Amino acid sequence: MSKILANTVRFSIADSDFYFKKIMIKTLLENPFNMLLNDCNNGHELINRIYRKQEDVFIVELFMPVLSGLEAIKFIRKNNSETPIITYSGTYQEDMADLLQKIPNIYYCQKNSNIIKDLIKGKITSKDFDYEAYSESWKQQPLAVQEYMNRQKHSQDELSPTEIQLMKFCYEGFSNKEIGEKLNLSTRTIDTYINRLTEKLGLKTKLHLIRFCVENGYYNSSM
Repeated sequence: MSKILANTVRFSIADSDFYFKKIMIKTLLENPFNMLLNDCNNGHELINRIYRKQEDVFIVELFMPVLSGLEAIKFIRKNNSETPIITYSGTYQEDMADLLQKIPNIYYCQKNSNIIKDLIKGKITSKDFDYEAYSESWKQQPLAVQEYMNRQKHSQDELSPTEIQLMKFCYEGFSNKEIGEKLNLSTRTIDTYINRLTEKLGLKTKLHLIRFCVENGYYNSSM
């Protein structure tokens, strides 16, 4: 594992989902000690930007066009067996997990910005994250994935077109006052609607609502 100097975590990320990647980078850069080196849209871009062993961690989506995450990971490992790699997918892929187990210093997890952040904080920079326990629970009793799938299905069944539109306005950066003007409603009414929506989805803040919108694909919904 690479040595992290002065608590700085230098990372490169490759993800074909632009909006999830945007959320992921924003989440990680909330920590002033984190530093983005490369922002890539696919594995091909990533391997063509790696010149020296500068990264403390690579963050790679497992399934990408042009060059898959798995192929990019194999390329990185030809010359660099030490730098940790975090790779992820929406649901647990047993065949991919078996292949990844043969690759050193790799962490396979759910496509979730908070889990990836916790992995970096608790596994890459310290020893506080019990990756083995997390991995086993995801594999044998995938509560996190099941919750993700159930929440996605439940939200699709229960969210109204107005609620989805409200969530998309939040993602697009509109203030509650601006959303109210678009929907011909008062700011106070929008405040109430957003509070109810976050409670309904088991979320805490408007920022969590935006992350939910991105991680569940509502940002590109036609509704």
